Order: sequence, then C-alpha cells, then structure tokens
Amino acid sequence: MERVDAGMGQAVGPGMNAPVMRPATRRDRGGMTASLCAAFADDPGLRWIWPDRDDRLARLPYFFQAILAGTMAQGVALCSGERAAVSLWRQPGRIHPGRWETLRGLRDMARAFRSGRERSQLLSQTLKAHQPRDGDWWYLQFIGVRPDAQGRGLGGAAIRAGLTRAGAAGRPVYVEVMNPDNLGYYRHVGFRTVAEFDIPDDGPHVWGMLWHG
Repeated sequence: MERVDAGMGQAVGPGMNAPVMRPATRRDRGGMTASLCAAFADDPGLRWIWPDRDDRLARLPYFFQAILAGTMAQGVALCSGERAAVSLWRQPGRIHPGRWETLRGLRDMARAFRSGRERSQLLSQTLKAHQPRDGDWWYLQFIGVRPDAQGRGLGGAAIRAGLTRAGAAGRPVYVEVMNPDNLGYYRHVGFRTVAEFDIPDDGPHVWGMLWHG
C-alpha cells in the first residue's frame, strides 16, 4: 500500500525562517515514525483499511517502521530538523519493494496486517494498475507533517525538497492523492491529474498526479 497527502504545509510568513529538509539517518527513524503515525491517523486510505480507529493507531507504528526502513535503504527519505515533517520518495527501478526489502520488513508488516490485509492488497493492486507504465519517474510515496507542527510551511518544504532532487535528475514525479483538500496545493506546485479512479469495495477516490520540472 503506497499513498500520500497528509499535512500539506502553508506559506512561510514574515519573520519566519524557511524550513530545511535533510536526508534522514537511522537516529531519525523513531521520530519520523511518530510523525507519520500522527499525520496519517485519520487518512482516507488507511482509515478504509483499518476502520476502527483504536485498531488503526495500534497498527500504524509497525506499518511505518517497515515503510521507513525500506525507503531509507532503497529510496530517498527526508525529514525536518525536529522530524516533524517527513517525505519519502522512490526512484526508477525501485518504485516497489524488491524481495530483500520485503523480507526485511516482513515481521513489522505481519504485525500491522493481522487485520486489514485483504483491503491493503486490493488498494495496492489498484494503485499499481493505474500508475504510469514506463516506470521512469520518481514516486512520492508518503508526505506527512505532525499535526501540532502544521501551518509553519513544513509540508511545502518537504515536497519542494524532493521535487528539487527529482528535477535535478531529469525525472518527473508521480503521486496518488486521496484527500481532495490537497489537490489545490499539488496543482499549485505543478502537478496535473493523469488518472482518476475509485478503490473497489467502497474504497477512497484517488487522483493520480504527475509533475514535470
């Protein structure tokens, strides 16, 4: 299951320093996991997989621990200095986890999906079926800002830092959006909708969006 759109940021106001995103290290993983869990606590896709909120909150740490470990090893993981903002990016040839990455994350994913496994698989399969076919793009996998840190420009900094890297590599960026409130921001930074579809079984509506630098 791969998606994004929690906690988009606002513009930096007068007298405020522009937030800086940096490559994450192993020491950041705990704080990044906590921020992603808070940002995605009521996310449409994850809420569909785990409808019971208490159950969802108990499973999210295992889910994001596995996601973070895989992306830090095989992609680009960025965080703000205090780890309140996180963005995770996958690159061409590494969009989806390989065998070794899957095995490394198996324990955490097994604990996460003691419930919700069928819906997670359906979501993942549907997303993959609508992704661009050539595979020559960066994937904005997750972006989240801890709720108590929103409104400080962190979300904007998190997305711009990755777009800058993708643009320098001459690659477009693809993202799946399930929160309609975030569509305007993605369009503002240059994304355009290239696919629109529903997840079966009363799942969320999805906008597939592509950015060209």
